[in-house]
Amino acid sequence: MAPEGLPYAYAEEWLQFEQLTGGRFNLTGDIPTIRAQFLGLFDNMKAMLPQPNNTVSKIDLQLPDGDLKVRIYYPTTKSEVMLPIGLYLHSGGWVAGGVDYEDHICRHLSQQTPTVLVCPEYRLAPEHSFPAGLNDCVQAFQWMTQNASNYSASPELAYIIGGSAGANLALATALKLSSIPGSSAPKAVLASCTSSCEPSAIPDKYQEAWHPELFLDSAFLDRTCMQTCIEAYGAPPTDPLFSVLLHPHLGKLPRTYLVACGKDPTHDEILMLRDEMAAQGADVELKVYEGYPHFFFIVPILKASGEYLDILVRKIQELVLVS
Repeated sequence: MAPEGLPYAYAEEWLQFEQLTGGRFNLTGDIPTIRAQFLGLFDNMKAMLPQPNNTVSKIDLQLPDGDLKVRIYYPTTKSEVMLPIGLYLHSGGWVAGGVDYEDHICRHLSQQTPTVLVCPEYRLAPEHSFPAGLNDCVQAFQWMTQNASNYSASPELAYIIGGSAGANLALATALKLSSIPGSSAPKAVLASCTSSCEPSAIPDKYQEAWHPELFLDSAFLDRTCMQTCIEAYGAPPTDPLFSVLLHPHLGKLPRTYLVACGKDPTHDEILMLRDEMAAQGADVELKVYEGYPHFFFIVPILKASGEYLDILVRKIQELVLVS
């Protein structure tokens, strides 16, 4: 039940899902506990999915000159044209998750777009604190663009996509690449449910837009769990490759599609980011799913999840394939 006075209601579809599954679930506790709960959450989602078909193939590789592993998804039927290629960065609060967890999302995007996806097993905190995971993502993008043609894809059609911590890493990777002379760059970024600024570092001009008290009944993820993960990640609060809202060159980002959820503690941060990107001249679009919690689209039986994935496919096509 929502605390008294919270103005934002859950979507009826979400409330029905909670009733079906026995109530509201939240990640909580220390990092080992959060990891175990995260795994359990995705295992529960797998039971709702059909078995994968053979329209999409995958291969696991270890990149040369290091220990970084990637999984590559690609349409099984060879394309007659060069495909777009995306760096897909998984969720997990920088401390959990991996390439296995979001397999159904990657398969859907690869088949329906169609597109090649490269998913790195970036290093997780707290064992590997900031910027280790980010550096892995940058390395994976550079390898991806250098080797795109091996998978019938074009480096000119490269993009970065992710949700939750993966979305933060997607934006940070694009920003870091923009500062590396001679580096390849993504044509688009698609970031869902991203944290954009450590709360203590939110600029004065955005303080009135920051309302953590409105998300006390958030499902899946609440502010307490977020703070546990942020502290484990170990990034300085004002580092602009973590608190991307503070980055002085957001205008250098490519075309960007942002997704926010109305019952998500990252909601306000995403709206701030949209406003700051627009103020700096970036080409940015925002879609808000009112009444849904953080990362709701991992629940495959929700109508809203299907809508989210269908729109994501169209946005990849629009942002990457249309000049």
